[in-house]
Amino acid sequence: MSKFANHYIAGKWIAGENGESTEVTDPATGEVIGAAALGSRAIAEQAIGAAREAFETSGWSENPRLRAKILNDWADQMQANSDALAQLLTLENGKVLAQAQMEIAFGIDEARYYAGLARNIFGRTTETGAGKISLLTQEPSGVAAVIVPWNAPVTLLVRSVAPALAAGCTIVIKPAPQTPLINAEIVACFESLADLPVGVVNSVNENGIEVGQVLSQHPDIDVVSFTGATNTGKLVMASASNTMKHLSLELGGKAPAILFDDADLDKAIAEISRSALVLSGQMCTAISRVLVHEGIAKVSDVSAYGSI
Repeated sequence: MSKFANHYIAGKWIAGENGESTEVTDPATGEVIGAAALGSRAIAEQAIGAAREAFETSGWSENPRLRAKILNDWADQMQANSDALAQLLTLENGKVLAQAQMEIAFGIDEARYYAGLARNIFGRTTETGAGKISLLTQEPSGVAAVIVPWNAPVTLLVRSVAPALAAGCTIVIKPAPQTPLINAEIVACFESLADLPVGVVNSVNENGIEVGQVLSQHPDIDVVSFTGATNTGKLVMASASNTMKHLSLELGGKAPAILFDDADLDKAIAEISRSALVLSGQMCTAISRVLVHEGIAKVSDVSAYGSI
């Protein structure tokens, strides 16, 4: 697999302006494992233009059978390369191989799920009175920006890309700066799909905050899907407000565990520890606090387990 992540625009891999790139490192060792082309406002606008043209002219938004086929074919490509994808995900992201394999499997499953939904997007007709018919149809919003975090860069990419494509949108992806290599390989799984119209899928690497700002502000972006920190989500929401974009925001969490006085402490503590440390604790649903019933809050059996 390639250890250099370029931008993907209108069916072609594009280098950064003036060949600018940044190193990608293994978080476990600090070793340089590859590089990624740096994005820019101009490159982001090029990707948005390609996505807009594809939405307006390719017929993608009007062909649910094609959308279902492409999503299934994309899943097939990920399945065929699943071992190598899991290895790269572990190398770049730092999660253990078993978790990486599970994430790739989840991504494949998500793509297939939305392939099924692509042909089942229904409207509604209601008779509201004598001779009066109310017709509700569902139409794609347009161009969607998908801003992906680093902690689950495959599952959370597919989770946003697949429903957007199933609905008939075209997309511009912005991967996390920490995980551009695995993003490029997942995007590359679209490359061999001859039936995919040019410009439906695009991806631009970040450069500081420049690309994210363009995606959240540009008038030709209709939807923004952002998963990440709450403070950043607030900035995305503020930037998107001027053009009244549709937003899907999944932001930081503070997930509690509740420990009742009749709990089996051995089992409870084991489960709480596991849930707090999954993905090395780098997950929005990881347990970060424990609410303990006052009846057992101070007993020695609890204190023996130490703090979580």
